[in-house]
Amino acid sequence: MSTKWMRLLLCLILLATASGCGFGSGNTGSSNRGEGLTFSVLVGESELAGSSVRLLNEAYVKGISIVELFKKSGVVRLAADGHSILEVNKVALDPGMSWEIQVNGKSIQELNTIVEPGAAIVIAARPAAIGTVFYPVIITVNGGSEQPELTHSHVLPFVEDMSVRALMKNSGMVKLADDNRTVLTVMEYTPLSSEEWRLKVNDKALLGNGVDMKLKPQDKLEIALVLR
Repeated sequence: MSTKWMRLLLCLILLATASGCGFGSGNTGSSNRGEGLTFSVLVGESELAGSSVRLLNEAYVKGISIVELFKKSGVVRLAADGHSILEVNKVALDPGMSWEIQVNGKSIQELNTIVEPGAAIVIAARPAAIGTVFYPVIITVNGGSEQPELTHSHVLPFVEDMSVRALMKNSGMVKLADDNRTVLTVMEYTPLSSEEWRLKVNDKALLGNGVDMKLKPQDKLEIALVLR
């Protein structure tokens, strides 16, 4: 074979290889996944999204609707009607509140809306009655590594002179001992002999008469299951 034909064959091989590489790179999952969605769960001034933004990005595919994205990611729990939101990232609201969904700064009602790549999704707690002042308090159960299924938050309305004790009772999740201070069960779970409940308000541990502490709007009470 002449040098001319050898050079031509070599060029054809290089061209075919380059074309093949180019086609492969155009069919990676990058166009369907991880499109840079941002996600926030807002309760007043508190951000409760946690790591759920990662779950949304992993579930995202081009052309997916809001409701399909919520179901596939598991970030949002919907009611039986498939549209009403019960929980967002294990955060539930008092009946006098509701969730508002915003996409790219616009409130949406239609959950079949298509989610565009890079969309900014916000789900915010609002008072159910229009024009009502929104003063929430948050109670969080943290099951830790021992009982992770207990981890859950509930948003309640703040009332004047609300104490830590009153919030626990109003939540319906906590049973106190006869002394009205000691937590016995949370979400019907009784700690083992090696476990106990510990209380924090705004990440500061409560000791002694801490259950008498008066709360303010936006305060966060955490009841954590820990090893003794």
